[in-house]
Amino acid sequence: MLDKLNQVQLRDLDLDALREERERTPEELLALRERKERLQGELARTQEKAGALRREVSQSELEIRSLDERRKGASRAALEASSPKEASQYQNQELQFATRLQELEEDTLPLIERLEALDAEVARLQGELDALEPELEASTRAEEARVSALEAKITALTEEREALAASVDAPLLRQYEGVRRAKRGVGLVEVVDAQRCGGCNVRLPIHVVQKARSARGVTRCPSCGRILWVKAA
Repeated sequence: MLDKLNQVQLRDLDLDALREERERTPEELLALRERKERLQGELARTQEKAGALRREVSQSELEIRSLDERRKGASRAALEASSPKEASQYQNQELQFATRLQELEEDTLPLIERLEALDAEVARLQGELDALEPELEASTRAEEARVSALEAKITALTEEREALAASVDAPLLRQYEGVRRAKRGVGLVEVVDAQRCGGCNVRLPIHVVQKARSARGVTRCPSCGRILWVKAA
């Protein structure tokens, strides 16, 4: 009976390995995903900065246009003035508007240059993302195919395992499965060199080895609790 249980455990261990492999995403795909996430983060932050700066530039340009209109209005009013004194007043206004206009234009130019640099950075980051996407899609498809193939193996092996498990006494199978859950996936171990537990390597008492060899009932290691099995010669 333990021979059959060992066959069940071999399938269980193979299933464990397949499931672990299924969950192990390739480093290349992880790196591509990480790169995409990083680029998306950089792009979002750069777009946010560009948006805030664009609003600031737009506000400055509105103010520039408004000042220019007021300067032109003062210039026209000076030409149409009814007296030298009135003309002088409008000329002073025109000069004030022109001075403020020049200051504002000088302040706005660096903002425009910064905005152009940010727009260029947005374009660069978007270009990197666009270039990355086909590679990421190809790797994702390859990963989906890999996982699908593993799922097929797992399904087939699970069916094989269940067929074998049906030939094992139900109480023994339940005991094995309980020990296996508690002991890192290994519920059944061989007696090594006719004296040691194949699970924890503890030296077994003689009477435990003799009981395991007799194959009468279930013998468990007094140290680790795993089911002991003496392989037939």
